[in-house]
Amino acid sequence: MKKIELTAEIRNTDEKLSAIRANKQVPWVVYGHHQEPISLKVNNSDMIKIINTVWKSHIISLEVWKKKISVLIQEMQKHPVIWNYTHIDFYAITEWEKLHTSIPLNFVWESEAKKLWAILEEHIKEIEIKCLSKDLVDSFEVDLSSLKEFNDVIRVSDLKIDSSKFDIINKLEDIVVIASEPAVQKIEEPVVVAETEEDKTKTTEER
Repeated sequence: MKKIELTAEIRNTDEKLSAIRANKQVPWVVYGHHQEPISLKVNNSDMIKIINTVWKSHIISLEVWKKKISVLIQEMQKHPVIWNYTHIDFYAITEWEKLHTSIPLNFVWESEAKKLWAILEEHIKEIEIKCLSKDLVDSFEVDLSSLKEFNDVIRVSDLKIDSSKFDIINKLEDIVVIASEPAVQKIEEPVVVAETEEDKTKTTEER
């Protein structure tokens, strides 16, 4: 897992959040079971680079007052119109504490069922787990080559996730991806109504 570093400034509680955002900074908070909440602010462009690089399961080395704290992204809020980040919460972690987070799935290899024009429906895109910080990974791989025919499925239990390191929160029987048969569109033929003797008589009279 690539090491990500970020430097933040302490923000005064009397600073107006609108002023911070107007200065192209993002207000945020770091907290944890063993960390008193700290109000911070960081350059918006630096924050965007970080978020575009990492997932919620990626540890960020945060430097505050020359002190480094290992954190995870906990919650993000965006402006409803311009989509700038307006507030972010980070969770401070410790080496001995199990984390509760989600790890994205990386779908790899080709499915034989796709040659039959199967549609691969992804039901789950991330796995919710608990683990120690040292065991965190960027993603879990899903091998699509096991999907060979219509209605073949890959369940959470089929994923090669080390149970000695990860406590899986999802139900093991949950479907991750299924090779669905494409729907066949029926073309309805026009209905031909037999002409009666009465209809023929009317047609003749109209002429």
